[in-house]
Amino acid sequence: MAASEETTPFEYLLGVDRKCVALQGGLVRQESDVSFSHGLGFQLGTHKYIIPISEVSEVLSVKDYTSIPRSPSWLVGIANVRGNLITLLDIHEFIFAKPISGKYISKRMLLVNDQGHHYGLIIDSIIGMKSFHDDQGIDEVPDGFDYDHIEHITAFYNSGDEWFAALSIQSLLSDERFSELRDFY
Repeated sequence: MAASEETTPFEYLLGVDRKCVALQGGLVRQESDVSFSHGLGFQLGTHKYIIPISEVSEVLSVKDYTSIPRSPSWLVGIANVRGNLITLLDIHEFIFAKPISGKYISKRMLLVNDQGHHYGLIIDSIIGMKSFHDDQGIDEVPDGFDYDHIEHITAFYNSGDEWFAALSIQSLLSDERFSELRDFY
């Protein structure tokens, strides 16, 4: 259909549109029964973890905080983040029984919420977003992966030559030590 003096530009475009719709043959349908796990990858010491992105409300630098006397050693203190009282936790010390290396001020924290309590989980660094097929996860500790604290791990995922442990925030926060912490304050 060539534009002529008898058709308006609008009518010409309408004709092109009709022709395209008639010849398109339908849209490509994307069917997939494979589920993906989307998570935030982070480093804690030499270990790499992934947690569901839906469980993290924010990632921040560790700023000013106040230490709490006579508290467990992995309880770093409390901080005020935009009017919310955040309990800062040294997750490395909680899991490995050794404090995270370096100063807390140089670290990052993952803000999570559990039953109205706000926690800042102090980590070494953020790796970034990671996606894995759900069927890629394995339950056994991979060969050559020095991992002796699997009580809060739901699966292990491989990304190239790196292994990521899927950390369950719900399992971590339901640990009896957190129950004692809630009773503490």
